[in-house]
Amino acid sequence: MSIDNPHHPYHWPVWQKYGIVVVYCMLQVFVTLTSTTYVGVEWIVEEKFNVGAQVATLGQSMFILGTAVGPAFLGPLSDVSGRKWVYVGSMIFYLLINIGCALPRNMAMLAIFMFMAGAAGSTALSNVAGTIGDLFVNSDSASQPMAIFVMSANVGPSIGSPIGEWIGDNEHMGLPWIFWINVIFAGFFAIILCFLPETLPRVVISRELKKEGEDPEAVVKVEANVFQEISFVFIMALKILVTEPVVLFLGLYNGFAYGLLFLYLDGVFSVFVYNNGLSYVGADLTYLNFVVGVVIMFCFVPVQTYFYKRAKAKNGGVGQPEYRFITSLVTVWGFPISLFWFAFTSDGSVNYWSCIVAGALLGFSDPLLWLAMLNYITDSYPDVTGSAIAAFTIPSFAIAAALAHAGVAMFDNMSTTWGFATLAFISLGIVALIYLLYFMGPKIRSKSKLARKF
Repeated sequence: MSIDNPHHPYHWPVWQKYGIVVVYCMLQVFVTLTSTTYVGVEWIVEEKFNVGAQVATLGQSMFILGTAVGPAFLGPLSDVSGRKWVYVGSMIFYLLINIGCALPRNMAMLAIFMFMAGAAGSTALSNVAGTIGDLFVNSDSASQPMAIFVMSANVGPSIGSPIGEWIGDNEHMGLPWIFWINVIFAGFFAIILCFLPETLPRVVISRELKKEGEDPEAVVKVEANVFQEISFVFIMALKILVTEPVVLFLGLYNGFAYGLLFLYLDGVFSVFVYNNGLSYVGADLTYLNFVVGVVIMFCFVPVQTYFYKRAKAKNGGVGQPEYRFITSLVTVWGFPISLFWFAFTSDGSVNYWSCIVAGALLGFSDPLLWLAMLNYITDSYPDVTGSAIAAFTIPSFAIAAALAHAGVAMFDNMSTTWGFATLAFISLGIVALIYLLYFMGPKIRSKSKLARKF
């Protein structure tokens, strides 16, 4: 929809637009909490169902996998019918599913319900980015709201572990209350979201035209039905995964980067409890260094936007997608530096604050690169953005889910030094990929049938 129409949400007051974004990003913090609050009670799951660590981890990995599958359906649904009631409906479903998570009869039942919870809660991932696009339209004006979106996606998992540990250690709460709390907050959000306005431009403009007695079909393009939209997004996403190696490799490495949040948790007790003598709760609290890192990332985004706009102006007002990685040429080195730093100071021979600061550096670099990748894909595939983001997201969350299990095996069989050093060596691939895309991106895009040509 053109922003020339005065009823377009783009023209709403700035305070209203940011207010809507903040509420939806708070929803995202709430949903993503579960991916790590569960880790704090995995030991209870092992005891209750008499399973090993790998099987207990299925609860976490299935939740993450659910967040990969959900957007393929919830995203297109919101693009056709509007976003508001998809949010509300998915939260009601999330509420009901968490009742099942709180009352499982066996491990299989818990894993299945966790998958369904991840799929229902994924609306906070798939739809929030769409809502920001509705309100701010282009990626230039949406850079700071998108930074809030990325920040909230990382804050949730960062604060989840200490919250889960506290609930698990409380004799009056324990495992079920991880999910009963979700039920309470899901109900709260379902009610609150009923009072937020619809943001999908097509729906908003149609309603306003009807109020004025005009025919909306004369102005607003009629969209395909929901099944056609889901089919198109899903098939196109698969096509992009097969024919667009750039999206595939970005998705794979983003999965590794996102999975570092969970791999870090697998090694945190070995580092801070066994090597440095902290309590389990104290070790969990060190995970808040990611919150510090992501807040610094949010403050740094205007710098990233400035360099992008400067490069765009020098190129005659044409913004090449590769310009999104200008600052990443420096900040992407935060991955190997922070991981090597963490690895070789994790054995207890150095004050544990060294590891905490190293983790904060990772907490800065990780979401900043994710934001750059999202902007790069949006700029490169404007005609199939929804499918391109889906193609990027599916391998990202699938890899992150697999890494939740890999971390258990890694730190059972390797020292913390060489476990994190191995991750640091792998992260050098992210550095190579970003440099390759920045310098060779235009040539690679020129051979694509779907990517935008400049």
